[in-house]
Amino acid sequence: MSTQGTATIDFGTTPVNQATFAIVDATLSGLTYSEAWFMRDVTGDNNADAHEQIGSYANVTTSISGTTLTAYVELLVGFVTGQFKLRYVAN
Repeated sequence: MSTQGTATIDFGTTPVNQATFAIVDATLSGLTYSEAWFMRDVTGDNNADAHEQIGSYANVTTSISGTTLTAYVELLVGFVTGQFKLRYVAN
C-alpha cells in the first residue's frame, strides 16, 4: 500500500539554507520508502515562481519512522523564508 500527500512547511522569517521538517501522517505506518518534492504551488508567503525556484535549488531527502516522514531540505544556492508546500509519496 502507498500514500501521498501535501504538507505546508515553514522556514520562518530568518533566511536559512537548510531545515528539517517532521510530517505526521497516520497512513505512513508500516511504509519504508519515501520521496518529497516541490511543485508550482502557492502559499501566503511564496508564489508559484518561488516554489519553482526552490524546486530547482533544493535537495530534499526523506526518512520514515512510524507515522512520521522527516524531510531534510538543503538549498544548493541561496536562502529562503516563509512557507512552502511540499508534496510527498511513500510505499
